[in-house]
Amino acid sequence: MESKKIKRLAATALLLGLSVVLVGCATWGGSSGPPPSPIASSPAAMPSTAAPLTPRPIFYDFPDIPFPQELSVVQRDSYIFQSGPSKAGLLTLRGRVDTNSVINFFQAAMVRENWEQRGGFRYRRSVLIFQKPEKVCVIKIYDKLYYTYVEVYVAPSSGPI
Repeated sequence: MESKKIKRLAATALLLGLSVVLVGCATWGGSSGPPPSPIASSPAAMPSTAAPLTPRPIFYDFPDIPFPQELSVVQRDSYIFQSGPSKAGLLTLRGRVDTNSVINFFQAAMVRENWEQRGGFRYRRSVLIFQKPEKVCVIKIYDKLYYTYVEVYVAPSSGPI
């Protein structure tokens, strides 16, 4: 008789836990309110003097490499070498961001900083390669359990390795 009570209690707890997980998953990517009205967000409805609502990038150790505000530096996995005015090294950042939005950010922002995109690939681990006359920047973007990680490698582009 005692084992039936335990089995019934375990089954009830399992169903309750499963329903909580399912409700949480169903609302995971949901919006917090109704969708915006297409009339209110149309360009004609906005004043012409309004500045675009693009977030300002942050610059860390490299003054010509912008980063999204949502990323923060992981100091234990970063190192920067400086000799005179030249800097090189690895800067590791992480944040709770969408990988594709980070890729799109770097593709637009690096060009604004006069970097030339030389190539790259995306998906499981994405890599973007940029170049200036005096240096090369390789940006590696990947997801782990809770965070998206961005590793930025900067090296001089002339001379032997």
